[in-house]
Amino acid sequence: MTSEINENVNQEEKTEKPKRTLLQKCWTFVKRCVYTFLLIIIGYIAIIVIGLIPVNNDFEPTPDGIEILLISNPVHSDIVLPIETETLNWREHFPLECFASDTSHSTHVAIGWGDKGFFIDTPTWDDLKFSTAANALLLPSDTCMHVSCTNAEFVREHARSVKISVKQYEQLVAHINASFQHHEDGSKVQIEDSAYGHYDAFFMAHGNYHCLNTCNSWVGRAMKSGGMKTGWLTPMPKSMFLYLPEQESNER
Repeated sequence: MTSEINENVNQEEKTEKPKRTLLQKCWTFVKRCVYTFLLIIIGYIAIIVIGLIPVNNDFEPTPDGIEILLISNPVHSDIVLPIETETLNWREHFPLECFASDTSHSTHVAIGWGDKGFFIDTPTWDDLKFSTAANALLLPSDTCMHVSCTNAEFVREHARSVKISVKQYEQLVAHINASFQHHEDGSKVQIEDSAYGHYDAFFMAHGNYHCLNTCNSWVGRAMKSGGMKTGWLTPMPKSMFLYLPEQESNER
């Protein structure tokens, strides 16, 4: 009788043990996923914080220089430049035929870099899809340039302003132009039938977009190329504006 009882107990233990082992494995897997996710988040935050270390610490605005406007919403950033200066006429790079309507009255051009899928497939926030956002942030994706013709008074209220020297502007322009893909004749590769309105256009760009190389990162790199003081790494919105002189942002 006793042997039968012991045998039954042993059989129950053998039956229950695999169930407990499976649950333990599942719980271990879940914990590892949670820990990995937390480490990724902590690492990303650490990179952002370290990226705030400034570069071009000796930068001083040029009072009689060329004014650069920088704009940013909670997601995207652009550089706004005068269309025509003694250094460069952007109309030679973006002819009138690039746009659906006449842009000859425009005084400035806003230029931004970003994920091609996000730019082209998301003309409004209502068009945003989770798959588009996830692909842009998590996977290296193709990019394009967005160019809008505008006037300074339309953007100045929400812009940061800084004046740079002619040499710094030439360096900034060289960086921006290098971001575009070009045809053999030197013209920029426009994406046909893609625009938000009558005064903007899209062009193919170099580089890949991901969570550490965003549109804000591109603006930060452009600022660094123009000698402006900004963070070493600026993937987050408005982080590239942290070191701009306050008195310049209030100029009218």
